[in-house]
Amino acid sequence: MQEMWRDPAVRQRLREKRLRLEESSGFYLDEIPRITAKMYIPTDADVLKARLKTMGVVEHTFLISAGSNRGVEWKIYDVGGARNQRQAWAPYFDDMNCLLFMVAASAFDQVLAEDPRVNRLEDSIQLWQSVVSNKLLAQVNIVLFLNKCDLLQAKLEAGVRLSHQMISYGDRPNDYDSVSKYFRNKFSAIHHAMTPNKERELYIHLTAVTDTRRTATIISNVRDIIIKGNLRNMKLV
Repeated sequence: MQEMWRDPAVRQRLREKRLRLEESSGFYLDEIPRITAKMYIPTDADVLKARLKTMGVVEHTFLISAGSNRGVEWKIYDVGGARNQRQAWAPYFDDMNCLLFMVAASAFDQVLAEDPRVNRLEDSIQLWQSVVSNKLLAQVNIVLFLNKCDLLQAKLEAGVRLSHQMISYGDRPNDYDSVSKYFRNKFSAIHHAMTPNKERELYIHLTAVTDTRRTATIISNVRDIIIKGNLRNMKLV
């Protein structure tokens, strides 16, 4: 299996078929000797790289055990993002403190599994427009995560051009700083133009799925956003 994965002809064939296993199972294929070792113990990276598709709505409850948020219980509803699952979101719009919107920034050259005619990033943009313009969510704080930025950077450095997929990018430099700035500005502009609540602030984070170092900072930021929003709703600020 390892020899096949490293074979240049196999890698070329995968590229021709636009199968980017580097973003999923490729991580484990690179680590075959370690993972197949008799005394193998999964690392944090192994766990974080394991992807399980969300089906329906899954509730996660966890308790912060350290830091300034120690003892605080968080309840997160993870909703499936596939088109045929979005109708299940509506019941969870009531009594929501904060909405976390995830976008795979590296998916600009990929298509939807359920509809290969639709670009994944374009679908995320359309969904973003629908969410930020929804009047039921007008008072809900929104945090946008432009995720998989590590994969985005690797893809750009490999020569994959954003302008070939998004004409609006024009002749801007095809480097990570320029592309990430473009994405940030694009999603921010959509929110500014379409939100029914002009006083709502948008918080944007550039993240990588395996960057555990930023987790504590992001949790603190989300906590502060929720507190600030509650105070605003009670007209205390």
